[in-house]
Amino acid sequence: MRLLHTSDWHLGRTLHGYGLQEAQEQALKFLVDLAISRSVDAVIVAGDVFDRAIPPVESLRLFNGIIESLAAAGIVTVVTAGNHDSGDRLAIYSGVLQPDVHVVGSLNDVGSAIELEDEFGAVLLYPLPYLEPDVAREVFGRPEAKLERSHEAVMNAALDRIAADIAERGTSRAVAIGHAFVASSGIASETSESERDLTVGGVQVVPASSFAGRGLTYVALGHLHRQQLVSSADPMISYSGSLLRYSISETRHIKCALIVDIGEAGSEPVVEPVEIPQPRPMSRLRGRIEDLLSDKYEDEHEHFVELVVTDAQSPDRMHARLDVAFPYALRKLYEPEGRDESAITERGDARGKEPLDLIGDFYSKVTGAPPATDEAKLLREIYELVRDRVT
Repeated sequence: MRLLHTSDWHLGRTLHGYGLQEAQEQALKFLVDLAISRSVDAVIVAGDVFDRAIPPVESLRLFNGIIESLAAAGIVTVVTAGNHDSGDRLAIYSGVLQPDVHVVGSLNDVGSAIELEDEFGAVLLYPLPYLEPDVAREVFGRPEAKLERSHEAVMNAALDRIAADIAERGTSRAVAIGHAFVASSGIASETSESERDLTVGGVQVVPASSFAGRGLTYVALGHLHRQQLVSSADPMISYSGSLLRYSISETRHIKCALIVDIGEAGSEPVVEPVEIPQPRPMSRLRGRIEDLLSDKYEDEHEHFVELVVTDAQSPDRMHARLDVAFPYALRKLYEPEGRDESAITERGDARGKEPLDLIGDFYSKVTGAPPATDEAKLLREIYELVRDRVT
C-alpha cells in the first residue's frame, strides 16, 4: 500500500504581505503529479488545509480542484481538520463527497476506519481531526469519569477508540492521521514561528508513547512545519512538514511530501521524502548596510530575505535603499553592534520623567548611544508637533 503523506497547506496564507496563491497552486499541482507518477493509492492530508476557519473563495476553489484531480486519477483522498481549520465546517461536506474522498472534521467520527485493500489484505486509515481539549473531553469523556483538560488525555481517549476498533477487526496494519504536537522523550521537536501555539494548562505536547501498543503501523502527523521523524518504530511516527516556507524561521527547512510504503504485516514502513519546489529561496542576512548592498549578496537579491543592519548609527533611508536591492525583503531590522540587549528588554520606570527624556532613554537602549545633535533636534520637533495636535 503506497500513501502520500502531506499536511499544513495553509491555503489563503500570506508571507509578510506577499500573496502565495500562485505558489500554493504550483506546489499542489506538483503533489498531484507526484501521486500519479508514483502510483500512490491514497493521499492523506494531516490537517491545516486552510489557514483560517473561513478561507477565501480562491482557496476553496484550489482545494476543490486538487481533490477533483486526485479523484479523477483513481486516488483515495483523506483530509483531516487541523487547528487552523474549522472541523465542523469541513465535516458538512462529508455526506456529499465521492466515495473515494474523505474529509473528516467531526470528533464523532474518531475510531471509524477507512478500509483499503492490497495484496496482503486490509489497511485501515483512522483520521483524527484536531482534538481541542475543551471540546474533545466532552465528546470522549463520561459523566462519571470526566477527562483531564489536556492534549495527552484527549489523544489517549481517541486512541483507545482506534485500538478497540483494530482489535475488533483483527487487522494488523493500521495508520492514524492526526494533528497535534507529538514528541519523544528526550528528543526535542523543532518548531517554527508560523505554527499556532496549542498550549492548554501550560502543556501542549502529546508524548509519542501514547501511540505505542495501539496496533498502529504508521502515524501521519501535521502541525509542526519541519519534516521530522518522531519515532522510528512501534509505531513509526512522522511529520511531513508544511507545503511551503511560511515564516523566516523556516529558512533552512527543506519542504517535503512523504511517500510511505506499507508492506506485509510485521514489516516496518518505508518512508521516502520528496522535496517540494518552493517559489524562491529564503535567506537571513546580517551586516553593515554597505556590505548588504554590495555585490557580496547579489545572489540573494531575488530571495525572500530577513535583513539585519548593524551600523553604529541608523543609516539614512535604510528601508528604501534595501527595498531597491531586495524586492522580496520580508523583514528589515536595525540592530547596531554593541547594543546592550539586556538593557533593551529591561522594564523602564517613567515616573517623574519628562517625555523627551523618556524618548532619549529609549533611543539609547535601542541604538546603544544617545541621539546625535541633529537627531535630538528632530525628536524635539516631532514631539512638540504631536503634543500641540493632541492638546
